[in-house]
Amino acid sequence: MRSSYRVSMEVGGVDTELAALHREALAQVDSTARLAELCQRMRALVTKAGVSQDVREQLLESYRALGPNCTVAVRSSATGEDGRDASFAGMNQTVTNVAGEAALLDAVITCWASLFSPRVITYRASRGFVTDPAMAVVVQQMIASEQSGVAFTTDPSTGEREHVVIEAAFGLGEVVVSGKVQPDTYVVDKKTLDVVDVKIGHQAFKIERGPDGNDFIVELDRAQAEARVLDDTSLRHIAELAIAVEAHHGCPQDVEWAIASGETWLVQARPITTLNTDAPDGSGTTDILVRGLPAAPGSASGRVRVLRAPEEGNRLMDNEILVAPMTNPDWLPAIRRAAAVVTETGGMTCHAAIVARELRVPCVVGARDATTVLRDGRPAAALCIELPPLTKDAVDRGVSPDSLSQYC
Repeated sequence: MRSSYRVSMEVGGVDTELAALHREALAQVDSTARLAELCQRMRALVTKAGVSQDVREQLLESYRALGPNCTVAVRSSATGEDGRDASFAGMNQTVTNVAGEAALLDAVITCWASLFSPRVITYRASRGFVTDPAMAVVVQQMIASEQSGVAFTTDPSTGEREHVVIEAAFGLGEVVVSGKVQPDTYVVDKKTLDVVDVKIGHQAFKIERGPDGNDFIVELDRAQAEARVLDDTSLRHIAELAIAVEAHHGCPQDVEWAIASGETWLVQARPITTLNTDAPDGSGTTDILVRGLPAAPGSASGRVRVLRAPEEGNRLMDNEILVAPMTNPDWLPAIRRAAAVVTETGGMTCHAAIVARELRVPCVVGARDATTVLRDGRPAAALCIELPPLTKDAVDRGVSPDSLSQYC
């Protein structure tokens, strides 16, 4: 519970200083160097305070009940996070493959300290959150996922409430939520559980948990990379789980799931924060250069800026279109300034796509070869991006290298 964090900070004597530094940091989000300095100081204070004795005893008692040295995932859940207005998707830290009491205590402190990373402070400022943050931490037994992914109980790109949209990949779900691969995307009818649409993605690698408890990367050959991840039976089981979660909470849900040894597991769920259905109809668009999935509907035009890593974000000028191999929450400062975002990998349910929808920044994911087809620094208004709500997936190089229209 978040009270454990608050008690630990109070007992550690750092709560007042943390609050003051947090207020200053919210006002410094446009100063990269100063924000980084303040965040470093706040994280150091959290580490200094550590876990109070009472909280430590309760935590370790519950951990021991799972069995000796059980391997767990330690997940953050900040106050204000995963609410109906803001998801904080992927912003705060989650630590996986944690085994042993000392490692568990360290992981909890790591999650608490992640409240004060530059990307989280920037996100809080962009959403107008000014109250002192706090964090609950969830400890879950790890499972060795064979397939995993995300299910939205409302289509995030169209707002269609009669569909469940499922994105899936082989191995652990990190590759889906982080946008590291282009997952399969399936659409399931809520009433009949019939599969009404299938888009096969491209997964060059998967992440598995090794015998030593650590994750490792497995490269996939072409046939495996382009193989369908889920059959219709698995899709129905996931859809049933997602629908049950929605019924329990009473609102559309973003559900992370995993399959291991034939069992479907609920990993976590949060309300869907964006159900905006306003989007251009795409009529009259010509000279299509690349296509992808509509992660955040909208339209924009501007200069192309191709970036390879978040550290290059200072090269992006306001209202340019960010084109990158992939994005994650570390890209938030750049996404805030972008007119639109185009990525080569990722799906509609990855963390960066969720944040783009919340910030109302048009976003297209899974546009293969975008960083090579779209040339860096084209003149202003050289690139236009439109995301109509209902289209078909394709990759199509158009006539003009100076214009781009994006469709799913």
